[in-house]
Amino acid sequence: MSKKVKKQKTKQHKARKSAQSTSFWKDSDQLIKLAILLGVTLLAFYGSLSNQFVNWDDDVNILDNENIAILDWAHIKAIFSNHVIGGYNPLTILTFAIEKHFFGLDPFVFHLNNLLLHLVCVYFVYRILLLLKLSPMAALFGALLFGIHPMRVESVSWATERKDVLFGAFYLAATYTYILWLKAREQEKVRLFAITLLLFTLSLLSKIQAVAFPMTLLAIDYYLRRPLSWKLVKEKIPYFGLSLAVGIIGIMILAGANTISAEDPTQYNIFQRLLIGAYSFCVYVIKCIYPYEMLPLYPYPQSLDWPFYVAPLGVVAVLVWVYQAFRKEQRAIVFGWAVFAFNVFFVLQILAAGQGFKADRFTYIPYLGLFFMMAWGLEQLMKKRPDYKLLALGGTGLYLLVFTYMTHQQNKIWENGATLWTHVIENGSRTALPWGNRANYYRSQKNYQQSIIDYQEAIKLAPQKAGPYNSLGKTYFDMGNKEQALQEYDKALEREQNEVEFWVNRGAAHASLGDFNKALADLNEAEKIDPDFKNLYLNRSLIYTQSGQFQLALKDHNKYLELDPYHAAIHYERAIVKRRLGDDTNALSDLNRAIQLDQSMGLFYYERAKILSIQGDKAGAQRDVRSAQQKGTKIDPAFLQSIQ
Repeated sequence: MSKKVKKQKTKQHKARKSAQSTSFWKDSDQLIKLAILLGVTLLAFYGSLSNQFVNWDDDVNILDNENIAILDWAHIKAIFSNHVIGGYNPLTILTFAIEKHFFGLDPFVFHLNNLLLHLVCVYFVYRILLLLKLSPMAALFGALLFGIHPMRVESVSWATERKDVLFGAFYLAATYTYILWLKAREQEKVRLFAITLLLFTLSLLSKIQAVAFPMTLLAIDYYLRRPLSWKLVKEKIPYFGLSLAVGIIGIMILAGANTISAEDPTQYNIFQRLLIGAYSFCVYVIKCIYPYEMLPLYPYPQSLDWPFYVAPLGVVAVLVWVYQAFRKEQRAIVFGWAVFAFNVFFVLQILAAGQGFKADRFTYIPYLGLFFMMAWGLEQLMKKRPDYKLLALGGTGLYLLVFTYMTHQQNKIWENGATLWTHVIENGSRTALPWGNRANYYRSQKNYQQSIIDYQEAIKLAPQKAGPYNSLGKTYFDMGNKEQALQEYDKALEREQNEVEFWVNRGAAHASLGDFNKALADLNEAEKIDPDFKNLYLNRSLIYTQSGQFQLALKDHNKYLELDPYHAAIHYERAIVKRRLGDDTNALSDLNRAIQLDQSMGLFYYERAKILSIQGDKAGAQRDVRSAQQKGTKIDPAFLQSIQ
């Protein structure tokens, strides 16, 4: 072949490649549909942008997560080597760390990014449905279902569930590039394979639920009529290998965190757990069509009633349907059910992980299969009965309009902790958890009377649980009623002797009443139970400082900072003690570190100004005094005069 012919073929290939990559973006009809898709989704979820953080894992993942305190290499390593509440999703936590570093703890930013990631997912769903040979109208319907379905709300409007929309974005992008890989020329396959593998890895690091990805690829192979053979499995060995590795890590983490247990509170056996899985499967299918009772928590029932025993018949009915569709070469039906089943299987709670046996968020990716079938069904109806086309489109539009409204309303439930737990309580929950969590929210807002009412209700529902008594004690403590707080802490310790927080809280109450001996006894007991519970050292150091035992206070400060070297207030407290011991030089180092970690505290600057003044640095002292005053700290007039 001549060089001229080769060059011409290369140009033709590049032209075809360019046309393929830009055809979607040059198709005005497609762009209009995409704009409608993203616009309606944005409209449905716009209200989520005004939501706050909620006291349902947002504290553990974001507000109180020490691993996102500072964005540096040490914290990034900690993010990737630790779990949060038994879940390993380090990439999700890293996004929280980045947001906190640049924007602080502004809930608007966290909710905005959740929504933007959801829009990315919706975009890829639309492109995937087109690649799966649905018409643009059917693809728009399927993608709109994915975008605005009320069961999406938990994944989008709950800041903690960043892991759903993040893993979903990578998962769907990987699905899209895999289909491109199937259709690509040999020269492009290596690049697309590498991109798909990378996207899948990022999805796994965002949420372990992505382990089902290789099975989804096999379903796509079947739908696109690739001959079923071991070759299809072999070519996916890298995907299966990653899934297996991350799955094993996830199981080990869950087991280590005691969130997988054969001895769950309900004491279900394996047969009953299979019934629970079958029931959840059926409920998810029903709620795809008719989303009812959307709650953040579905507690395990104390006993299984008749729907759980009937549910396996529903699963059998689906299996029969799929088998018949397989025999009749109805690939769309087999594919849709396969995608749903493969992706929902690992979250059917057969292993009893977590406090609830089902969750709306578990359907984020699995529903792709059901939405595909619904879109395909609409397309077939309009093809076979064109006379019904107008009626079908009108009914579809009304259906989507209802869903848009439901999603808009459901967003309001996630506005704050009160709205969230009130929704659970009003929907008939008779467990202590929602009452206790709503009480926690009211206590954080200093609405102490309402929080006491809710804690007392939680105690009525679970009188043997120690937690509500401890929380009630904290409420009385915050109100200044230390004697009543002590009584509640006593009740908590009567029910649970091995909870370190109860001992620390009672020790703090004794100390506030001036009984340092009892306080130290409780804090010393807490240290025996858990020597890594840092707050015991904070409380004990304050007692030692007040009683003039500065060396012991210093020892507790050092221990605290071994556990958490990034706590600015402890550096400040240690500086105060060092000054009492006459060590101004090292006190200055602690104050510098405190200011480096938290520049909002005027007291830090004021205390440093005192040392700088003693050292003769009047200019530095003046600068720090100005900073302290700007932050609202009152300065002793005599000290002001001394540094002039």
